[in-house]
Amino acid sequence: MKDILFVDACMRGPETSRTWLLSQSFLSACQARWPGVNIRRRDLSACSLPPLTAALAEERDRRFLNQPQDPMFDPAREMQGADLVVIAAPYWDLSFPAALKIYLEWASVLGITFHYTREGVQEGLCRADQLVYITTAGGPLEGQNFGFDYVRGLGQMFGISRAHCLSAQGLDIQGNDPEALLAQAREEALQLASRL
Repeated sequence: MKDILFVDACMRGPETSRTWLLSQSFLSACQARWPGVNIRRRDLSACSLPPLTAALAEERDRRFLNQPQDPMFDPAREMQGADLVVIAAPYWDLSFPAALKIYLEWASVLGITFHYTREGVQEGLCRADQLVYITTAGGPLEGQNFGFDYVRGLGQMFGISRAHCLSAQGLDIQGNDPEALLAQAREEALQLASRL
């Protein structure tokens, strides 16, 4: 393992985000397992990627033909070149913050993260074969983890065949012990890192 792409969609920041805390437990376990691994953080709270409108999509297509190394393609290139993709996003409105959707649209570039064969079959071009989605939720996720479902599907489109969801849920339910639930999730983070 050489390069981990850490897509940080913890919009409340490291100071208050429970998802951030859980992601750091997982990434620390990865560093312990693979000393010297490079973790590239894409902080979406400090990112200025605009929504991908029709005009921007046309401009992107033109630039890819003429300037394929343009910084516009950095999200796709970092996704394509990672050995492991880690996405940390809180459970917001049944999925994840809008900034993550915008980033993933910029990472979806024909010719970088996926392509079509002559037979019309879609193939992923990403190097990673595993993706880890980290989330925390005030309530239960059962049957409504739509953010993970979307990311897992997009990962398959990119050629990332296996996706794992690491979560701490029920954190805001009266009577639950959020610290104990987070501690349990941190232990699961250590176990997951050891299995990758």
